[in-house]
Amino acid sequence: MKQRIQTAKRRNNTRRVAAMVGVAGLVWAATMTGCLGYSNYPQEDGVTWVNARDTASIREPMAKALAHIIELDIADQTNMELPGDGPLVAVNVPGGIAPESYRWIADKAGGGAGGRATPLSETVSGLPIYHIGAVRIRSNGVRVDVLRPITGLERDVANPVYVGVEVWMKGATGVRQIDHIRWREVGTMTVPALYTIEDIERAFNPEPEPEVESGG
Repeated sequence: MKQRIQTAKRRNNTRRVAAMVGVAGLVWAATMTGCLGYSNYPQEDGVTWVNARDTASIREPMAKALAHIIELDIADQTNMELPGDGPLVAVNVPGGIAPESYRWIADKAGGGAGGRATPLSETVSGLPIYHIGAVRIRSNGVRVDVLRPITGLERDVANPVYVGVEVWMKGATGVRQIDHIRWREVGTMTVPALYTIEDIERAFNPEPEPEVESGG
């Protein structure tokens, strides 16, 4: 009888440990899922680890949102002779993005190699600028705010007025699809700071501090 009780206790302990491991595994999985499916730009006060700026999950919706709005504007231009090749617009993405990510986003936003979008640059002037204003990722739901000049693809506009567009998507990274867009009134979205590709490159590859010669 004593041996049966001890065996039963061991079995109960084994089940208890297995249950605890299972719960721990679920908590870990939920935490990892939240980490990959929850992000913000601009950063929210008091939030740190979820404010990823340069991951595939945040680069992809930026590129898709920009591409969608740029394509709409190109399709809408019936009274304007657009160049047959070369960039039509410059895109401005958040600071903290790596240079190669900036180029990737602009490339995808412009339709691929030789496309119609280029990163904002000190050497490119006159192109209309399309901005990423905000990105909000919650699991499979994504909202990207794009700001575009109301003059559309018109070049050399001195002080363009911008209108915001909310681009809503659904799906996981790699298979996200545009669900709907929502146009905002002029002035309801703030135009973000400008980050040229040169700014980004300097931030990621700072020049070494000059050596100070010691007197002697």
